[in-house]
Formats: sequence, structure tokens, C-alpha cells
Amino acid sequence: MKHEAKGSSPPAAVSVLFNVTNGEPCVLMIKRAETLRNHSGQWAFPGGMIEESDDSAMHAALRETNEELGIRPSDIDIWCEMPPVDTSTGFKVWPYAGRLTDEVNITPHVAEVADVVNVPVRVFVDQVSRRSITVIRNGTTRKLDAYAYEDRIIWGASARIINNTIDIVMNPA
Repeated sequence: MKHEAKGSSPPAAVSVLFNVTNGEPCVLMIKRAETLRNHSGQWAFPGGMIEESDDSAMHAALRETNEELGIRPSDIDIWCEMPPVDTSTGFKVWPYAGRLTDEVNITPHVAEVADVVNVPVRVFVDQVSRRSITVIRNGTTRKLDAYAYEDRIIWGASARIINNTIDIVMNPA
């Protein structure tokens, strides 16, 4: 499958990684470092731009996950490619859903990752956690879906990716 994005921004790929933490199904998320050019300080999935040296978008997602968190590709069981999501900054992002093996060492690369959290899946299924936020960008006001978890707000492309993932997991064809 060819992974191309419109415009000048290259395509990107992310890993939507499920795991079990304290007996509860969770999704691993990162807070992007404040110093990054795009989506700084936002809660996201590990991943990044697809480079010419990548064999595939999945390879890019695994490579970036390793670079950002030190998680080896052999510690990830990819289940499937999810539908791509467009970001407000022009990226087209291909998410890959999968599961982390039970014994994974996570070592965040501090230049890219400010924090790591395992968000319980119930947060994304429970309507109590859903929010609507207003974002103003380039003079345009938009209402976006979001999720609240503790003191974190997960919104934008990350919220759309998790919506798609949960919908597919909860309503398989």
C-alpha cells in the first residue's frame, strides 16, 4: 500500500499500543516535548514521519516507536493498519494497532517525549470522559472531540485515531 499525503508535509505513521497495566486494558500514549515543531505538548501516539528509507508505513511506526520510547519492534505485535487520519497541520497519519509484550522496558527520548502514560481503555469507552473543546486556528473556530484522563486532555488527531480504533475493536465486521 502506498502511503502519500497531499501538500508538502510527508505522510506519518503511529503505533496505537494496547497493554495490560495493573490488570486493566490500556493504551500507551506520549506527551510530545514542548520543543518540537509540530504538535508540541500534545498527547499523542508514538510515531512520526515516514522516511524514504522506511520499507513501509508500519516500519516507520515501529522505527519511530523505538526512537521515541526504546521499545524494540520485537516487543510489539501489530494487529492491523487503521484508516488514515488527516491532521490540522497537513499530515496524513497511518495508525497501526497492536499489543505490547508483557515485559517491555520503556526509555523515553527526552528531546521528543515529555511524559508517557497508559490510559485505561475505559476512558475512551465511557461517555463520562468525553469532552468537546473549542480550538481557534488561523482565525477559524472548530469544536473537536476530546477525552479527559486525570489532568490530561486528549484531542485532535489522537482523539480521532482512538475513536476509529475503539469503534473497530468494539464493532468488528
